[in-house]
Amino acid sequence: MYRIGLILLFSLCVLFQGGCRAPLPPISDKPPLSCPGMGSMEEVIQTLALKRANLHPLKASARCYLEWVNPDGSSQKESFDAQFRYVPPDCLFIRGDKFGEIRFGTNEEAFWMMVKPEIDTYWWGKRQAAEQCKEKLQFNPWNVIEALGVVEVDSSWVLNWHNGYDVLTLTNPEGVIIKKIWIRACDYQVVSIESADPEGGYLVQLNMDHYVPTEQGFSVPSVIEARHLSQGRMDALLRLELRGVGLFESPPDRLHRLFSRPSEENYRTVYRLSPTCDFVLVGR
Repeated sequence: MYRIGLILLFSLCVLFQGGCRAPLPPISDKPPLSCPGMGSMEEVIQTLALKRANLHPLKASARCYLEWVNPDGSSQKESFDAQFRYVPPDCLFIRGDKFGEIRFGTNEEAFWMMVKPEIDTYWWGKRQAAEQCKEKLQFNPWNVIEALGVVEVDSSWVLNWHNGYDVLTLTNPEGVIIKKIWIRACDYQVVSIESADPEGGYLVQLNMDHYVPTEQGFSVPSVIEARHLSQGRMDALLRLELRGVGLFESPPDRLHRLFSRPSEENYRTVYRLSPTCDFVLVGR
């Protein structure tokens, strides 16, 4: 699963859900202004729901910088370019070029990930299986858009204010923190999402900054950083620098092709996510 997680990081920095532990400082060195924030969780829910409702189909290119630790303890660094397309609420397409083509996508029914030619492998799974297995996978493919500062919360979250930020906290039934969202109170942009395994096995930290407005009036972060920590040690870091963020428009037939799960035919190895949350080899 570690290898798969790194490939997902290659696809985009946010293949993991956001969540919590000790907060990372914002990417910016400037301290936030001390604005009071929202007065209640109900206000927060309404404000974030409006942001989601105003989200348009998006396109962008990105320069990606990836650093990770190999099983033998050595570290590696790579950089690559990627293309991003998103149509709310379910359709995502990411394509990068490093050692060949890397593709990651979702639609309303399934997700998929392909890497060619280095390992010539195709992974995919149905949405129901991915949502049931998100703790073991350490990400939910349909939450990738959280990297753009678009989050969804409900009344089960707790609101606190801390040094210019509204801090939203989610706990499990045992009271263990599993997710936190840090929102800059003055402009109400999400700047950090942190998620943790309740058992302490992993931690994902996602930071966003340098928001830029699109022509449609929606602001997105132009710099995104994701860190994955295991047993308290960082084993993967990805920095994304987005360029050319704008409205994505395409004819219906091209949209259908772009967001349909590709054929497995030309891949040497194919894995499918099983109900037991393992990727199992598909017979050819």
